[in-house]
Amino acid sequence: MDKFILSKSVKPVLFTFYSSIFVLPILFLVPFGVIFPALWTDWIIFIISGFFFALGLWVMYLGYLRSEVSHIGPLIGAATPFFVLILSAIFLHESLGAYKLLAIFILIIGSLLVSFEKSAQHNGLHMGMLLGVFSSLLFAISHVAAKYSYDAYGFYSGFVWTRGFLGVFGILLLLSPSVRKIFTEKKKEENAAKKEKNQTFLVWWDKILGVAAVVLIQYAIAIGSVTLVNALAGAQYAILIILVAVLSKFFPKLFREEYTKMEIVQESIAVILIGGGLALMLFS
Repeated sequence: MDKFILSKSVKPVLFTFYSSIFVLPILFLVPFGVIFPALWTDWIIFIISGFFFALGLWVMYLGYLRSEVSHIGPLIGAATPFFVLILSAIFLHESLGAYKLLAIFILIIGSLLVSFEKSAQHNGLHMGMLLGVFSSLLFAISHVAAKYSYDAYGFYSGFVWTRGFLGVFGILLLLSPSVRKIFTEKKKEENAAKKEKNQTFLVWWDKILGVAAVVLIQYAIAIGSVTLVNALAGAQYAILIILVAVLSKFFPKLFREEYTKMEIVQESIAVILIGGGLALMLFS
């Protein structure tokens, strides 16, 4: 849905605004049992978690516009747990057993295999891939900071503060001239009212699904290993491959990505690797 909406001329900066401002009302929960941090450094960690997640979304959306979502998505899914593994070992002193580490690297390899793109537009390293890796680093920093917050203040308080600052980032975007200009231009497009209404409906559904996913993933991070949870994103991209293939085959007017025979073989192997990595992780 992200790729579809962005392809309909919604600019990444505006989509980032939608993605962040929708969670701002979570700050209304502050009077209801939310713990206030005693240290100013903890405030910084809350801000880092929220702001870096929003920046990661922004860079990811830019990457989606420069590459196929079935390639750039898995690249982000592969690079994020790699960065999380390093950062969590340094800052959270998190350690994993040999089988869990092996499972993580199988998932990363499977996701990387999907990200290799050879098409008329791209062959090898390109700007879309670089943006994907950079967004992965931003997401990893956000996740590790969130894990610290949950360990120190519990899931409820940590989630309210970290997601609250994600919403604050949306306010900052609203104050920027570029976002205000986008809203001004949209008001002038009276002849596109129906198209805008349908687009707004899609954005709302996309963000509802996104918020639900964020809550579940952040809770998983709070009660488990931040590295393992991010490695499990490999399952997300295996599902993504299947969805993109089905839409491209049966609903090409709605959404279409081109597949060569080599890409079909490549992505089939990747799905098998991801499935094997998930099985090893869950049963080891």
